[in-house]
Amino acid sequence: MATLYPVLSRYTHGNDGCIVLKDSIHSDNERAGLVAIMEIQGGWPRPPAWREEKEKKGKEEEKERKERKEKKE
Repeated sequence: MATLYPVLSRYTHGNDGCIVLKDSIHSDNERAGLVAIMEIQGGWPRPPAWREEKEKKGKEEEKERKERKEKKE
């Protein structure tokens, strides 16, 4: 974990007040470590805001496209 900060800080792009853990950027192991840390910090008096962002892949993405198309019709 000592090397977690320097590795993950390469992916910072500004600060909107919410930490976003993206599966397209972080490996499974990095995300697992970050989620564990964020959940522990959730018990703090003023925990940092965060969320996971997962990219839709394959059938899930295709299903969503079809649903949007049907709504337009």
